[in-house]
Amino acid sequence: MGKLARVEEYVLSLMLFQMGLSGFLQVVVRYGFSSAITWLDELVHYEVVMLTFFGASLGVKYGVHIAVDVTKMRVRGGGHDLLDAASSLIWLLYVAIVLYFGMRLISMMTGLVQYTPTLRIPKHYLYLLVWLGYGAIGLRVAGQLFRNLSKIFDRRQRRL
Repeated sequence: MGKLARVEEYVLSLMLFQMGLSGFLQVVVRYGFSSAITWLDELVHYEVVMLTFFGASLGVKYGVHIAVDVTKMRVRGGGHDLLDAASSLIWLLYVAIVLYFGMRLISMMTGLVQYTPTLRIPKHYLYLLVWLGYGAIGLRVAGQLFRNLSKIFDRRQRRL
């Protein structure tokens, strides 16, 4: 998983750099030449969507998502792992619901075959990117749940 995460980080970094470069190029072309590269705007728009969901997956990896820790502060000892496991389980349930209905939407859109205005990409491919981003989030949350549960079970084994 470590090498895959590194590849994900490098791809997202390159994409962010390319988006900045594209924005700069678009400004130069619009104000310097009174023209526009229309497909570039659309490409950057889709890259923002990809960065959002795959970046959220990295946020899970590094534990930087917003969390309410009031209950966690009141609990002592092994209760932290139990609360973390419950939180991961709720997250995993949410991701599963999004993935289920997302796949239904993608299946429905596959039958309609609509295309993006300038790049002419089938729209269901773009929805699939969001679905894959949520899938990456789900994998990371499942990993967290597994780690939390193994901490809980290890602690109980030591007591016995």
